Amino acid sequence: MPEKNTPTCPPTCPTDLSLVDSTYPVGVPLTAKYRQGFAFKTINLRLPVILTKIIDQLSRDKNEIGESYGQEARDDVKIVVGALAKFKNEMVTNKPIYKTGCKIWDSYLEQIAQLYFEGVVEEVKWYFAPWLHVECYFYKRIHDAFYLSEPLKSFDPFKKQKQEGFECSKKSAELLAAYISSSESSDTVLQNLLEVGLWGNRCDLSLSGGEEVSQLGNLVDQLQGLRNFVLCDESASFWKILKDAKTTNPDNPVTIGYVLDNAGFELVTDFCLADKLMDRVDRIDFYVKTTPWFISDALKGDFNWLIERMCNCSDFPALVTVGERWKGYILSKRWTVVESEFWTYPHAFFEMQQADPELYSTLAKHTHLIFKGDLNYRKLIGDFSWKPDTPFKDALRGFCPAPLISLRTLKADCIAGLRKGLAEEIESKSPDWLVSGEYGIMQHAQ
Repeated sequence: MPEKNTPTCPPTCPTDLSLVDSTYPVGVPLTAKYRQGFAFKTINLRLPVILTKIIDQLSRDKNEIGESYGQEARDDVKIVVGALAKFKNEMVTNKPIYKTGCKIWDSYLEQIAQLYFEGVVEEVKWYFAPWLHVECYFYKRIHDAFYLSEPLKSFDPFKKQKQEGFECSKKSAELLAAYISSSESSDTVLQNLLEVGLWGNRCDLSLSGGEEVSQLGNLVDQLQGLRNFVLCDESASFWKILKDAKTTNPDNPVTIGYVLDNAGFELVTDFCLADKLMDRVDRIDFYVKTTPWFISDALKGDFNWLIERMCNCSDFPALVTVGERWKGYILSKRWTVVESEFWTYPHAFFEMQQADPELYSTLAKHTHLIFKGDLNYRKLIGDFSWKPDTPFKDALRGFCPAPLISLRTLKADCIAGLRKGLAEEIESKSPDWLVSGEYGIMQHAQ
């Protein structure tokens, strides 16, 4: 329950909240009750802004929606907007996290109540519930609002931003495509592309509130300088496992489970890494979300759109070349797209084996797993305020269906696996180092 320390709240924050004017203590789930934590900024400012932009966009684009989805959809925009406006009021006035009618979500809400609120579901509220649960619930409720309209059930309110993110980064994508087309699959090139995938993760629309985020310049040329900002590099273990898999059991297929994060330019970086990995593995399964999530997270439609769009970028010949090759990988089933609802559950990954044993078993069959991005990292370590030098494997709390590597630029204030004293050293130079996207990690577990 919240401590009895009540600082002055900003105008958008309910003034009767007992918030704590500090960052998170060690050993607790991240929540918005700690005003100096990024969870507070998210619940108090970022999420209301995102919701307002969706409402404004729907009102502005209703005629265009009618042309694409039909007159009934245009008429239903009013219903969806009304539901979202009601939902926004719940959030900014710190109402309880209500049940959604979905069994997996409602049982998880009851679990949160048992763990932190003495079993009283009505006490699970925006500023006091675990941030991971609350932020996932935010996108679940947006999805549910569109499900009120039959013709808008498949509508993606973030589609335009994701596609614009790629369009604004085509020059940089062309340079990357040219790089992989002119390079051998050497150890150096593969390491470069792993790091390109890491830094491509900076293009995150949820952090910018949906504002355009594009990559400028040649990311490969920027790597040397960026290496100074990699706080943990355990990628050697990843490469060793792939190499050993080929030599130890040459008859067994080598496969990678690639758990994607963002669409747009980041997805281009993922494809470029996957392209060169094809000389060392037999198949890559890309795991995607099933519903629009955290603004820029990749869906199957985003995956297919990007490759098709690249094949039609006639002014960018290298994009066309690699796009056609990637289309071939899909047709030959050396690249597959795997959808799972679990990625849009509120659960941390240590809860996967119980919540979705089938997905856990599927992941366990891979030679290696790659987890991209900040949300996946938060779920890997449970969105928990670990001591920064807690071993990464310990922070996973038993989750390791196969050897895994996490590629993440830091945009949330939870971390583990750093050498002792490094967190304090970085914080003295850059107080917002955990949330600025300036630093990155490549952490491994097996």
